[in-house]
Amino acid sequence: MQPGYPFSALVGQELMKRSLLLNVIDPTIGGVLIKGERGTAKSTGVRALIDLLPTIRVVENCPFQCDPDEPASHCPYCLERSRSGQQSSVRERKIKLVNLPICTTEDRLIGTIDIEKALKSVQK
Repeated sequence: MQPGYPFSALVGQELMKRSLLLNVIDPTIGGVLIKGERGTAKSTGVRALIDLLPTIRVVENCPFQCDPDEPASHCPYCLERSRSGQQSSVRERKIKLVNLPICTTEDRLIGTIDIEKALKSVQK
């Protein structure tokens, strides 16, 4: 595995670095949109930030990596295990960086409603 570029070694881009750090401190900000010319360390800054992030606790074997300390937000898989009395084990892992193609749309990322199925199952 190739070693990453250290976040502290980025020169310039102070606004971008501050925005990324603020988003780490307070995720309710909702993200950071980084725009700039080619070669201005946009991707390098984000990749370097990953090394600064703490590990997170997740429910082991959960396909959605649910937070064990937030049972109200658990996925159906974790809720079913909980209802059946199964104890969920917890593990710590590093936060992952996901690279998306520039043309990725929201419906391709998280899915969309099945219009045909919705129209066929209309209840009156």
